[in-house]
Parts: sequence; C-alpha cells; structure tokens
Amino acid sequence: MKKPRIIFICFIILGLFPSLVHCDEKEHLELAFKIVEKTHMSKMFVDLSESFMDTYFERSEAYGEQDPAKANNLKQIFRDEVNSGEDELKWMLAEIYADQFTENELRAILVFFNSPAGIAWLDKKLFIQTESEQVGLEWGRLLTQRVLKKFKTRYEKND
Repeated sequence: MKKPRIIFICFIILGLFPSLVHCDEKEHLELAFKIVEKTHMSKMFVDLSESFMDTYFERSEAYGEQDPAKANNLKQIFRDEVNSGEDELKWMLAEIYADQFTENELRAILVFFNSPAGIAWLDKKLFIQTESEQVGLEWGRLLTQRVLKKFKTRYEKND
C-alpha cells in the first residue's frame, strides 16, 4: 500500500511545482519555436525582405540597370529563397526566445497565447504596433516643435 501512496504524492508534488519538470535543450528550443510561430515573427521579416527587394528593383529599373526578363527571374529566385528559408529564420528567432526565457516561462507564454486574451492580443498586435508607430512619430514631431520653440524663445531674449 505504501508504493501507490508515494507515487500519488510524487504526482501531486510535480503538479504543484512544475519547475521540477525539466526538458532538454531540444524541447526548450521547440517551445520557443512554437512561440515564434504563434507570434508570426518570421512573417514580419519575410514581408520586410520582399519590400526591400521590390524597392531595390524599382530603383534599378528607374536607372535602366536591369534587363526586365533577368530582373523578373531574379525577383522570383529571391522570393522562392525567402519562402523556403522561413523555417530557418524561425529556428534562428527561436534561439533568441530560448536564451531569454526559462522553460516554465515559455510554457506560460504558450498558455497565454492559447487563451482568449492571448488570441485577441495576437490578432490585434499588428494594428497596435502600426498605430503605436504613428503615435511615436506624432509625439516626436510635437516634441521637436516644443524644443525648437523653447530654444528660439530662450535665444531671442538673450540676443
């Protein structure tokens, strides 16, 4: 009878203290990879790289540097490489998360992302980032105006 009691107590302890459950490095990295996928972090870099490439070709075409057939071929090769390399990027980003968060923190983050609040946060994250950037630009413009006004007022009085 004592063996089942000991096993039961061990399960209770493990349930109450999840920090005692330890995974290896590979599992830790896989938890981080799941977060990268949930947040669509790699998508942002894919979109940026494609935007960069489009801008590069627009400039090149404006200066007549590229043969249109060659340019289209290079664009396609680039897009294919970006898309096929996205998993590589996800693993690289996962290493950052794995370095910064413990296993338990990664698990808690995943629980949050799977909760209604986490799903809502992920759905609204891009909009909030975009709006926040606009607010930051506006705030910077307002600060610049106030600083220049104070500077001008201070030095006009002293001249």
